[in-house]
Amino acid sequence: MVERLLPMEPDGSVAWSYALPGLQICQLTGGQGDAWLSDSLRGPVCLLFCQAGGLQLYLEQGQVLDLNPQDILLVSSRLRVHRVESREAKVQLIRMQLDGPTPFAALTRLWGAADSQLLTHSLDELLQTGGGCLLFPSSLWNSAFFAQLDDLPEEKRGQYCAMKGVELLYLMQSKAIVPLRSPGRRYWDREQVQAIRDAHDYMLENLSQPLTIEAMARRFHISGTFLKEGFRQMYGQSTRKFLQARRMDLAADLLRNTNQTVLQVAASVGYESASQFSQIFKRHYHLPPAQYRRQMAQQNV
Repeated sequence: MVERLLPMEPDGSVAWSYALPGLQICQLTGGQGDAWLSDSLRGPVCLLFCQAGGLQLYLEQGQVLDLNPQDILLVSSRLRVHRVESREAKVQLIRMQLDGPTPFAALTRLWGAADSQLLTHSLDELLQTGGGCLLFPSSLWNSAFFAQLDDLPEEKRGQYCAMKGVELLYLMQSKAIVPLRSPGRRYWDREQVQAIRDAHDYMLENLSQPLTIEAMARRFHISGTFLKEGFRQMYGQSTRKFLQARRMDLAADLLRNTNQTVLQVAASVGYESASQFSQIFKRHYHLPPAQYRRQMAQQNV
């Protein structure tokens, strides 16, 4: 086993790395520069574990593949990526790069030669039918993997990832973990992605207005179902929770920094009923609006 530090990627950095013959694992962290993100996809076969930030892969066919935190993406050289974008200022990935089928045989030698060959063959078929990639959405296995990883010292993380990579391949072969069978749910064209982004920005600019899925879907010429599903996948929460959280953020700011009454604050964040607003505000801040204002005023004094 060999452990070594990889050279820094363009606009990105390597926190730790781990290597075996034909296998290279590293944690990549960087900003929104396209160069290091695109470079992270290079190699015959690689596994990407998305820790933070999220990615959007723009494919040559005009589709977009959305990768959320705690998603795992298995990519082969068949995947034709036009460009890669990050959704946040900071992106963090774990990349497990395999140089061809030989590392699979090495990683799975405990299963026996026949099982290893079967895995390589079935994986190749899956990647071919999946257009060069397999997406494993966030699941209990994914969550446990990331939680345990954070508890380990850095010098142990590469070896841990290698073992979990073997486990993922084994579970996939056993069909205990299944890649997303309907990739159309994660493949969107540019117009659809832009429509969801526009809806996101529109909500932020109109927190005082009554906003419904149906009205926004009509406004941005997409279906309500797609808006809800796409928003959840791109921003990690439902439109309702996102809107409610942003409204409560604004309400808290108004209570701290203006003399508006509770009823006026409620109207400023889209609630006609002061009692409904107060109930939701208390769930967020564990205080009724009036008491929250008094406590903030006392702290400022």
